[in-house]
Amino acid sequence: MSMRASYEKKIQAQLDELRIDIEKLKTKAIQMETNLQLEYYTQIEELQLKLAAAEKKFELLRQVHDDSWETFKTDLEQSWKSLRELIKAITSP
Repeated sequence: MSMRASYEKKIQAQLDELRIDIEKLKTKAIQMETNLQLEYYTQIEELQLKLAAAEKKFELLRQVHDDSWETFKTDLEQSWKSLRELIKAITSP
């Protein structure tokens, strides 16, 4: 398996994991008090928008030629870092 294929597989797994995390947050939000639900749902919506943007970047990465995929890889990694930081901020007590 090439380095690029291995990287794409890794990113796909991380995006799948993030979708699962978002679903868990939605379940948690349902169990919260009403005033906290709105804040949680706002944060979840932001996560979903960032996830959609990361997925779009991932699709672009998969379509670019080998000579330019490193540029897309860097951009995707920045999006991924932002998503993970947001998840951490939401789930921290």
